[in-house]
Amino acid sequence: MVHLPHPGFRASTIVGWILAAALAAAACGSTSTETVTGPNEPKCAVSLTAPAAAIDAGGGSGTVTVTTQPECAWTAAAEASWIASLNPAQGQGSGEVRFQIGANPSGSAREGAIVINNQRAIIRQAASVCQFGVTASATQFPAAGGAGTISVTSPGGCAWTASSDVSWIAVSPVSGAGGGNITFTVALNTGAGRAGTITAGGIAVTIAQDGPGSPAPPPPAACTISLQPPSTSVAAAGGPGTVGVTAGCAWTASSNVPWITFTTPTSGNGNGSVGFNVAANTSVTGRVGSLTIGSATFTVNQAGASGQSCTITIIPTSQAVGSGATNGINVSVGTATGCTWTATSNATWITIAAGGSGSGNGTVTLNVAANTAGARNGTVTIGGQTFTVTQAAAPPPPCTYSINPTSQQVAADGATGQSVAVSTAAGCTWAATSNAPSWLTITAGASGNGSGNVTFNIAANTGTARSGTLTIAGQTFTVNQAAPACSYQINPTSLTVGADPISGLTVGVTAPAGCLWSATSNAGFLDITGGSSGNGSGTVTYRVSEYKGSGSRQGTLTIASQTFTVTQVQCSATIDPQSQAVPKAGGTFSVAVTTQLGCQWSVQGKPSWITIISGASGTGNGTVSYLVLSNTGAPRSDTMSIAGRNFTVNQQ
Repeated sequence: MVHLPHPGFRASTIVGWILAAALAAAACGSTSTETVTGPNEPKCAVSLTAPAAAIDAGGGSGTVTVTTQPECAWTAAAEASWIASLNPAQGQGSGEVRFQIGANPSGSAREGAIVINNQRAIIRQAASVCQFGVTASATQFPAAGGAGTISVTSPGGCAWTASSDVSWIAVSPVSGAGGGNITFTVALNTGAGRAGTITAGGIAVTIAQDGPGSPAPPPPAACTISLQPPSTSVAAAGGPGTVGVTAGCAWTASSNVPWITFTTPTSGNGNGSVGFNVAANTSVTGRVGSLTIGSATFTVNQAGASGQSCTITIIPTSQAVGSGATNGINVSVGTATGCTWTATSNATWITIAAGGSGSGNGTVTLNVAANTAGARNGTVTIGGQTFTVTQAAAPPPPCTYSINPTSQQVAADGATGQSVAVSTAAGCTWAATSNAPSWLTITAGASGNGSGNVTFNIAANTGTARSGTLTIAGQTFTVNQAAPACSYQINPTSLTVGADPISGLTVGVTAPAGCLWSATSNAGFLDITGGSSGNGSGTVTYRVSEYKGSGSRQGTLTIASQTFTVTQVQCSATIDPQSQAVPKAGGTFSVAVTTQLGCQWSVQGKPSWITIISGASGTGNGTVSYLVLSNTGAPRSDTMSIAGRNFTVNQQ
């Protein structure tokens, strides 16, 4: 509805209102209509709209929307150092402020703000994925035990725990965050070899320990790890990538910079691949980072935000081919997105079948013509890099070979000076190798030109029947050798023991490999506890029960058809000496105990001024060591029992 002025209003009054409104608009620097603010609202207030979702941990960009009056100016600033590249940093009226965020190096989410005219737009960034890597200083320990360290790698703020699944391995600390070291100790082992597991950050490390007397462990097998490609170039915007792993063992991967994160598991066993993501580079300069995968290093070259690095790599850089035509040789080209390259052959016999030019990563396919002359080299230039082809010479006319005889039967005791004749044309070379060098050895004619002879020896066979071959001029010569006849020996053939029970007694068996045998007891007081049968040399373990009768008794074991005799007698002991004269000052002395194998004895009734140092009890022959205290009074004498015999000590 339009309201007209009251008829009583003058026209001059209306004109005055119009002029006043025009002057107010001019004062604000705008010709648009002024927005009238309420009594409690600032005239040029701004409202901000920040991204609703958190920025990815790998970094990225975002926008803050500014809403205000057209005539109102504003400035923008970041409260956090990791919020950068505000564009624009100032403006007037409504608009947008764009920003960049680098990768979050921590396993914790973070929060900052962009401040515009005292208003705060909250910017959130997700936490880095908590990926862990562990490296142990040692995993094999002797029976005496020891200590080691496990290094944990992880983004800051990523919590981990450490634990041992066995009581004899202690770990400290049992928890932590980010990178750190875990100390572990391995206790003394008095039993058989054993193994336990330490789990740190969800990754298991096996710790092995020898038993007493165990041989030193063999050195770990060498493990070679190769990466394809070994490096890559990435544009400033970043992005995902993959590196192939060729390995014959277990490996783990770790990032050496926070702006390269993993998109796949960081461990594997054998061949595999590792996926990664490179965050956007907000710096004006390029940067270099790397991944450590097993013992190999993968390098990432990233261009700065002000430009792009067009470093080009090729894999492989060379290839050897045979003399015949070879098609479909592929060369991988690695470079940043947008980087162009061309491929040019420098040899007429090498042609480019595909990939003569490209942009970013790509592949060049080459064909090589057949060679009708000597060996030759040629090159292809790919993006300024050189790829070399080495081609073998054309082959000579074919040579044919025959050998006589082609096989031989040999007795177990072997043979020397045996020979095989080689027939071929003059000028045709050949070689002879043994495929069983430990017992089948070439003594002459390891190589030749034209017809000739190969001489060899065959060692004696102490095991089962065997077969071996010689490769002569590409032909196979077979030797079949018989096994020796079976014969057996035992050691010892008899034993005398005391009346007390005794276990762990052994008899050794000597026999050729492949010869079977068994062991049985012919007496109730003899029990076989181990080695009741065997193949080749071995050991029989047995025990003897207690004998409570008088006189003696005999029993036998039949081992590998041999007779082993055990005689058991009542225990009797002698001591030497039977008495000892001791000076007033006292001292250390000893008594030798002689008795039957397995007979138990002890020291009884010693006086208070005598201390047993060692040998207070024993089984079989032994020695009692004792200490006599100094005598400050009259001469003294006392008797104690050693193995049932009286032993007298007379001290001045």
